[in-house]
Amino acid sequence: MSPHPHPDVDCEVLADAMGPSPDATGSKPPPPPVRAARLLQAGNGLMTRLDTLLERWLPREVNPLAHLGAATNAMLVLATFSGVLMLFWYSASVQSAWTSLADLGPRSPGGIMRSVHRYSSDLLMLLVLAHALRTFLARKFADARWLAWVSGIALLGLVWFIGWTGYWLVWDERAQLLALDTIRGLDVLPVFGEPMLRLFASDRTVPSLLFFVVFFLHMVLPLGIAGGLCLHLARLSRSQLLPDWRLSAWLTGAVVAAALVYPATNAAAARMAVKPGLLTMDWWYLWPLAVTARLSGGGIWLATLLATAGLVTVPWWLARRRPRPVFQAKVNISRCFSCTLCSHDCPFGAITMVPRTDGKPFPSQAQIDPDRCIGCGICAGACDTQGIGLEWFDAQHVTRELEGLVVTEVGRGAPPALALVCAQSDGGWELFDTVAWARRLPGYIVRPIPCAGWVEPKLIERLISKGAAAVLITGCGSSEAFCKEGNRWLPARLNGTREPVFRPSRADPRKVAHVTFDPLRPQLLTAAAARLLRQEPLHTAPVRGRLVPWLTGLLVTVAVVAGMLFVSDAPFRNPAPADAELVFSFSAQGDWLSGATAALPRPEDDRRPVHMRTAQPAKRTRLPVTVRLEVDGVVQEHVFQPKGLKSDGASVGELRVPLTPGTHRVAVSLVTGVATQQWQAEVVAQARRLTVLTYDPVTVSGWSRRRHGGSLTWERDRLPSAGPAKEGPRSQCTTIGINPRKLQC
Repeated sequence: MSPHPHPDVDCEVLADAMGPSPDATGSKPPPPPVRAARLLQAGNGLMTRLDTLLERWLPREVNPLAHLGAATNAMLVLATFSGVLMLFWYSASVQSAWTSLADLGPRSPGGIMRSVHRYSSDLLMLLVLAHALRTFLARKFADARWLAWVSGIALLGLVWFIGWTGYWLVWDERAQLLALDTIRGLDVLPVFGEPMLRLFASDRTVPSLLFFVVFFLHMVLPLGIAGGLCLHLARLSRSQLLPDWRLSAWLTGAVVAAALVYPATNAAAARMAVKPGLLTMDWWYLWPLAVTARLSGGGIWLATLLATAGLVTVPWWLARRRPRPVFQAKVNISRCFSCTLCSHDCPFGAITMVPRTDGKPFPSQAQIDPDRCIGCGICAGACDTQGIGLEWFDAQHVTRELEGLVVTEVGRGAPPALALVCAQSDGGWELFDTVAWARRLPGYIVRPIPCAGWVEPKLIERLISKGAAAVLITGCGSSEAFCKEGNRWLPARLNGTREPVFRPSRADPRKVAHVTFDPLRPQLLTAAAARLLRQEPLHTAPVRGRLVPWLTGLLVTVAVVAGMLFVSDAPFRNPAPADAELVFSFSAQGDWLSGATAALPRPEDDRRPVHMRTAQPAKRTRLPVTVRLEVDGVVQEHVFQPKGLKSDGASVGELRVPLTPGTHRVAVSLVTGVATQQWQAEVVAQARRLTVLTYDPVTVSGWSRRRHGGSLTWERDRLPSAGPAKEGPRSQCTTIGINPRKLQC
């Protein structure tokens, strides 16, 4: 970065001449940002240990734990690309969808592309869940970060729903189960004119248009992810959309290898009159089936709303409400000399340069956006005039305090060594263990700081010039650092590649070092601190052979892919009862209610034209439909009211009766008014099978019966005729008599 412009007199000299600000406060920490901080830090500590373990053998650029969000985007691109290519082989029809996929060879181009599409989607879900978990444990949801959390939960739900619709399009047994649960939930909403679930009782009545709507949603909804990502990353200054090309290539190769070794296949074709039993399913997306099958339609919505509300509102019920001035940065305009460094270094875009308001000869001044600032303190390290920083950890006050400590110890003949330790290494200021850090750093005076990036190079220069034996800055070792970029900017300032730079002419560079803390190997920090006291080189960069990263990456890939595949094709037992059932589904119009009239307005109030007036207008209302269902002599009767605002529509309903395996005599009467429709027959019930009887006046008032997934079918025209009926695939039925109408096999 090029040097920032100064006036005729150096701005640092001007700031020093001003002396300490009268409103400089002490280092009293603000209230904790979240509740259950100790519990969250325990989980975050485990993630940090795993992170540092991987980085012993892997560079951070290819460490998947360090780039979970970017790796998720890489898998999103792969899933989208493979999904578009699948259109060359897939047929979007309820009649041919299953066949178009089943006909693909497991290792044919279409079969490989289908497997890549599925496994990239599974890996996408695994990565986004890991990203959400790590963000949660790192407490990155409180205060100004609520927008990223809420938009992230929305994106997670959108990704899941896209996968849910994708499995519908296969139209196998898994799709059958999720379709039934989805429709049962939708029937609770006033979306459709009549209950849709009854149309899913047999293969013949499944609506093709709804299948196309699901296909359309699966194709269009991924566009919403782009908008969601813009909102998700809106409050970051430097967001990484995609990971290092090596990590992207490695993840893509892992997905292709999984597609070749363990190809994705269909379950058995969906047969609506057969209840699936034991099958395998993709738990990454279909896990709700384990819950929704046990709930009613209203219960599905209640569980969904409670889960969504609980996740979305985490920034409010788990985070503490804190006044913003207590923890956010503050600008001292009198000490701001328009260098713009703080606005460049802020990881969250919370600082903008605005026109000057105090009349000083500088073009601009810094301004804090309270909706973005999280109080990380990195801006304080970027300002060598101490014109911006945290009010509760004021740089001027802390500088005077540390300088006084150094001068006192030097006066006693014992130049002190100072260790400035990032408090986020222990999970925040309230959890910082000074005693434990003193044991790790013998010979050092330990002081916690908000972030390693809070340290300005001028502070180090002044401490060493006052006589400090060493200044060690310890940063947190997590790649998911709470303050994001502190461990990035401080080394750049110390080596002179980013302003404000450390000036070796003012302090001995051998007395200062920045070390990241490895919680699995704290002895490394102890050894580095001892070498710094002896003014020896630290050599903190890990030394790896050429094969070590490759072998480590291979082992990590095998472990991740194996876990993904296990969850992707794990067993599932349908919790629905295995009992046989008789299902009667109908849509029938009752007779018009005779004699019903509408209210007639008074002639003087009737403003209609004369030719539109009637002496007594009729009220269009239908009679309810009565259904009488008899099974082996046990009778149940139900009355179904007509649909419509004026009760002028059809009566729609469905009855289900459990059956024991064996032969049963069934009789159904449908009373629509004066006329009575009747049907009776003997049916053979089998476990996990539905005997479906449908009545629909649209199909010429016909009866239709399907047994065992459509293996046997009867259909009757408007007027029955004696004699043999049409042959089914397995047996022949005969219509005997007209009243009662009777089908017997």
